[in-house]
Amino acid sequence: MVKGLCGVLVVICLGTISPVAASSPAPALPSAWQARPCDAQSLALCPPASDDPVQPVAQAGYTGLHNPARGRSLLAPGSDPLAIFERRPLDVYIVPEGGGFLDDDHTDPHYGVDYACPTDYLNGQVTYFYPIAPGFVTARSSCLSCYVDGDAQGRVGWKWPRYNFGWGGLVLVETPINPKVSVYILYAHVARDFVGLGDFVTPDEIIGVVGASGYSEQYHVHVEIRYGPPGMFWNADFSQWTTHDRWMATMFIDPALVVYRQNHGLLRAALEQWGPLHPEPQPIP
Repeated sequence: MVKGLCGVLVVICLGTISPVAASSPAPALPSAWQARPCDAQSLALCPPASDDPVQPVAQAGYTGLHNPARGRSLLAPGSDPLAIFERRPLDVYIVPEGGGFLDDDHTDPHYGVDYACPTDYLNGQVTYFYPIAPGFVTARSSCLSCYVDGDAQGRVGWKWPRYNFGWGGLVLVETPINPKVSVYILYAHVARDFVGLGDFVTPDEIIGVVGASGYSEQYHVHVEIRYGPPGMFWNADFSQWTTHDRWMATMFIDPALVVYRQNHGLLRAALEQWGPLHPEPQPIP
């Protein structure tokens, strides 16, 4: 939850939070993700990772659709395979007061970073957001209950299950690192999205509109990053305690390890060491 857009602005840098005086533009979008193009329907352009060519494809949930992220890797070629993680969700943004990673202004742990563009809001303009890395849409929710019970923006005063535990409208993108580990990026408090389950999205595509749905006071997009076995949240319902508990038990990442190139070596080592030590969970029914 954001406490206001006019307080001290903060940015994440090398795992710490430092005050700044102005908003930060997004860096130039790297083209590394284009090295592994995918077709979200047939996957003909995205073959399985070479180290596990027979990785089974899982299906779960009421749709019975296959999870296209399983058994694949979207790492970039070259010296920095994690160069795909360098975009910010907004082109121009601030991190408002209370919106930092593990910010002390929150009564409960704040595991993500909030991005906002107050200029758009004050001028009555829509703010679109982008995925910070290529990946597959593994879950989404419009949080209709937020608009039924809340105000016109879908704001509610409780973190109840039917409001996706306060996240409101959300999109979850899975970026497969290798057949053992995926990175999951959650975009929450969304006003509306333009994606469907299983869609392959890239950092130059708009995937939704910044909003204030769920337990939120101001317009922003909450970005939370975790990693674990592939397919953990495929077609998952984030209004269910089972999904919520699994998400909270999944390893979270300081976004500074993801979006700053100088930290990619540490992140890559953590991902490579974690995978072989943890078995895959059963799909969520």
